[in-house]
Amino acid sequence: MFNKNRYITLPEDWDELTEADWQELLKIRHMVATTDHQWTVEDVRIESARAMLRSRGVRQQLNNPQWLLLVSQLAESLTWLWQQTDDGLSLVYRSTQQLIPVVTIGNGKERQTLVGPLSHGEDLTFGEFRQAIQHLKAYESPAGQTEADRAAYRTTALCALAGLLYRREATPEEYRQCHQRRVPYDWDTLEEKIRRGRQMKPWQLWGIYAWLAYFCEALTTSTFMIDGEEVSFAPLFEHPTPKKEGESAGGSLQQICLTLAESHVFGTARDVDRTPLLTVMQKLLMDYQTLMKLKKKKI
Repeated sequence: MFNKNRYITLPEDWDELTEADWQELLKIRHMVATTDHQWTVEDVRIESARAMLRSRGVRQQLNNPQWLLLVSQLAESLTWLWQQTDDGLSLVYRSTQQLIPVVTIGNGKERQTLVGPLSHGEDLTFGEFRQAIQHLKAYESPAGQTEADRAAYRTTALCALAGLLYRREATPEEYRQCHQRRVPYDWDTLEEKIRRGRQMKPWQLWGIYAWLAYFCEALTTSTFMIDGEEVSFAPLFEHPTPKKEGESAGGSLQQICLTLAESHVFGTARDVDRTPLLTVMQKLLMDYQTLMKLKKKKI
């Protein structure tokens, strides 16, 4: 897009969003969800367009026709990002790119930087993912007899999920022991994970959920680049468990997690949990492909 003798590169899909873009979009989503103003899909697209231009050095100029035209053109192109559903406005996220790499919590001496998973789940371990799926399902299908109970349950599940995925960076000594850039997922208790999540901003919590939810979907439908080769785990999920509208693909993944944990294919349960997730998925895929070849030979 052209503006004042210079070109501005604007995102056309999720993989082109910057960290600043995504964080501003999450803040807009939170504003929409927590204010009484009746937002329309056009409103949020215009607000998003303003934020994207601002992060690219284009300051707001309400009396400038060229600026208004830029906002209008960009807003009209954001149909892939904001959609109107039966439940209201929906911010759509469909990328495994990690756009919230770190989260800072606390103040003063208590200030702490937490590190999240790498893009495309490259450093997720099987155990970490298994627990994340449990929190994901708890958030999407909350228990409780009243709406207030279910809301509290959802908040706790979301905080537990965020506290699980975002941990402090491992010290050099810890890295030598566990070979992970973050301290192991089971280094503290569930209560401490929830406490850590409660210190995060609400928009950060939902952003963490959105990333994991789409990662689950991508794991069952898309391709991953592993050691320079495209790998699809989709054959493992050819007959997935039907999921309710609005739910992630966590249900079918949860069943695989439970089955693999009981198989001891990577050693003890602790060994399995410490194994990289994508390594586990590759092993499952190889076994599946071997089985399919054997079946074809018998035909």
